[in-house]
Amino acid sequence: MMNLKGISTKKEDLDRYEVDHIFHSWSFQPDSAPKRIVSAKGLRFMDEDGREFLDFSSCFVSHNIGHQDPRVVEALCEQAKTLCSFAPTFSTGPRALLAKTLAEITPGDLSRSFLTLGGTEANEAAVKICHQYTGRRKILTRYRSYHGATTASMTLSAGDPRNWAQTLGGTDWVPVPLPYCYRCMFGQKYPECDLRCVKFIDEVIELEGGSEKVGGIIFEPVTGSNGLVVPPDEYFPTLRRICDKWGILMIADEVMSGFGRTGRWFAMDHWDVVPDIMTMAKGISAGYVPLGAAVARQHIGDRFKEQFFSHGATYAGHALACATAIRVIQVYQEDSLIENAEKMGKYLLQRALELKEKHPCIGDVRGLGLFVGLELVKNKKTREPLIPLKAKVLPGTNPKLAVAKKLVELGMIAMAANPSNVIAIAPALIVKQDEIDEGISIMDQALAEADAFVEYAGRRKDK
Repeated sequence: MMNLKGISTKKEDLDRYEVDHIFHSWSFQPDSAPKRIVSAKGLRFMDEDGREFLDFSSCFVSHNIGHQDPRVVEALCEQAKTLCSFAPTFSTGPRALLAKTLAEITPGDLSRSFLTLGGTEANEAAVKICHQYTGRRKILTRYRSYHGATTASMTLSAGDPRNWAQTLGGTDWVPVPLPYCYRCMFGQKYPECDLRCVKFIDEVIELEGGSEKVGGIIFEPVTGSNGLVVPPDEYFPTLRRICDKWGILMIADEVMSGFGRTGRWFAMDHWDVVPDIMTMAKGISAGYVPLGAAVARQHIGDRFKEQFFSHGATYAGHALACATAIRVIQVYQEDSLIENAEKMGKYLLQRALELKEKHPCIGDVRGLGLFVGLELVKNKKTREPLIPLKAKVLPGTNPKLAVAKKLVELGMIAMAANPSNVIAIAPALIVKQDEIDEGISIMDQALAEADAFVEYAGRRKDK
């Protein structure tokens, strides 16, 4: 038998283990190991060669309070000394306290939580709650969505090329348009459109069987990895009225947009609309420990006092994760990070709009709070996308990935490898104005990679 303690930890061997033994997410498997990170603090992280980088995306829009906050590390360690986890049929103090905390900070009467290990599991739980509560199998979802990598979540990720290779299932799904004003599927312009995209949902519900067949609709309040789409102000109040008309549930996926990212505790707070189920992850524990939650309104939760709740998981309400999340949520409040996200978000959007004026590759800039997207185009006038949708799952490089590579060369990361033509900028909520200036300056240089492609495409068409 091999001496497991004797496995080599030399750099070249760790590189080989990465290539030989790891499935790397959403990618062709690499021939060489990715950059290895050894430490992080605040908005900075360091690789094994000692080079420092600026994290301008909170990793995957998850590390909302910055890296290695000592208060959270201490809370995590203290909990680990007494009880890391236990069977979920028993109670733990952290689980009970976190559930109460979530009931306090979520809008309206959202009050009963199923605690998971991440966002996709939270959405799976929400789908099951919706099915069991309504007794209906159909769930509407919006094109250009991403709700996670497990079966039902991936099925509901309509228009995301990452679901093309999957066997769909877990729910009967019906896709509807996104309120994507820059690329309206109806060819309309806001506000003259009279919100055709949301009123179309009313018609779809009727065509799909109405109150007898449709159980709910799932959506990201601010679309995340598929485009940073912020809806018009009237969109969600109108959708709430349509859902109430048919008696179907609104499921708000706040995995990315929650916990201060948009300048409110949750994005739905911007429109004073209470969803029937809200899912969350990422910012709930700020990436320190895996955790997610599906939180339902009181009357939905109370139904399952008499109706069997058919869902569960070994690590549901994991004590170590719950204790960590409690401290993270307290940090949001102690350091006024929600307010800082609103203030710094306005400044970030202003600086991003300056990039649009300077770079021919930027067709649109939009965002809410510290969640801003730059949409890349070949031509500003025609709005032709810089890359096709399928580029994410095809081999070879593309101009957007060239921007991502250049960012790393310049000492920064942003969310530029997502499926859409949008580069997402989402620094931690602790960000200061000078750090935004630094990040925008680096982005300014990196965008030259995409500008060069736009110029090349133009020359090629002229020939």
